[in-house]
Amino acid sequence: MTFWSVTIPTRTTHGTPGSHMFIVNADRYEDARNHALTQADLPKSRRHRRNAALNIQALAVTELTARWGL
Repeated sequence: MTFWSVTIPTRTTHGTPGSHMFIVNADRYEDARNHALTQADLPKSRRHRRNAALNIQALAVTELTARWGL
């Protein structure tokens, strides 16, 4: 499996922008995206971002690769 970084932009009720990032272990891009969206919907994740709204249209998924020793 591969590690992926999934970043979801957020916006508070006052209009302040931010982001919520998840590092997930998945075989494919789609699996990483779905896992992060599932995690983002959990109560502990909503508390962490203080109920800021997610902008899933701007979600970004990046494969993490080891760069040391290159």
